[in-house]
Amino acid sequence: MSRTMKLKVALAALLAVLLLLTGLFWYFRIYTKTPEYAIRSIGDAFERRDETLFLRYVRLDAVLDSGYDDFMRGTMDAEFGHSRETSAALEDFSKMLKPAFITMLKDAVHTRMTTGEWPSADPAEDGADTENILSRIGVRDLTFREIANLTHNEEAQTAEAEVVAHQGEADSDFTFKVLLSPSDEGDWQVVSIQNLHEYAVVLEQARRLRIESYLQETDAIMVRHDQTSGAAQLRLYSVLGAGALGSQATRDMARQIMEQNILVDWQERKNELEAVSVPRSMQSLHQLRLKICDLHIAYAQGYASWMTDKNAATIRSAENSLRQAEVLEVEASFLVQRAKRSFGDKME
Repeated sequence: MSRTMKLKVALAALLAVLLLLTGLFWYFRIYTKTPEYAIRSIGDAFERRDETLFLRYVRLDAVLDSGYDDFMRGTMDAEFGHSRETSAALEDFSKMLKPAFITMLKDAVHTRMTTGEWPSADPAEDGADTENILSRIGVRDLTFREIANLTHNEEAQTAEAEVVAHQGEADSDFTFKVLLSPSDEGDWQVVSIQNLHEYAVVLEQARRLRIESYLQETDAIMVRHDQTSGAAQLRLYSVLGAGALGSQATRDMARQIMEQNILVDWQERKNELEAVSVPRSMQSLHQLRLKICDLHIAYAQGYASWMTDKNAATIRSAENSLRQAEVLEVEASFLVQRAKRSFGDKME
């Protein structure tokens, strides 16, 4: 190899080393100290379940402190309006809850970052209060979509990332405005979410619409089947009034009405209720309604059997199911009225 060629090779190698060093310097001393890198690292932390990495780029205490206040104000505005008297009382109550709320939420974040899952949603397990908080803020129903935009304000030394997520309860996308600022070590950190008040309002309004829709749909089901079963009951009373229970013909007609009309109607009512989409806050009412259906089905089956076997124990068991159903119907009616009152007169 000629001297000239050796010189060219040496210069090329030197240039490659310089480029490599420049790239490494840019990456470790410049890029790793940018908002873009911080956002990317937070995503990596979730994927790798790396809590240390997460806390390096998220100032969690600051985020939760301001986030709690903003979210609760938004929730109260959506639920109760802007009444000064009501707002003052609710704000005092909110302040009382804040320390416990934040502690439980920090514990939930720790669980998510170390196990990859939020705390169990099973109310039979420990952590029911935490689950109520997670449900309240809708975190389980958030699915990350994209970083839509990232702007850097060099004069203010801040950056804002627009993080788009899908909110399952609201069935729509919401853009969170995430504020970042540099730490003393030079790492950019998420320090607040600036529009949690707006998010709380959107979430609460979506929940109200879902509850209204659920109540309207299920009320229509109940009214329709109440009319059908009521008409069947009148036919049953007519048969029993015109005949005698000692007559086999009367008992056969009564059993036929109970099996082919009343029993079938309650089974169809239950099937229609099971097909309804149920908001989380209406789960207790919905399960109560399904239990009422089961009890009426048991009563109809027992009554029809009694018309055949004439066994006193059969009718006692059936009537016990009916009494339980009547008790639960009062409770269900109370829950419905309470839900409707929370929306004012427009649902009456």
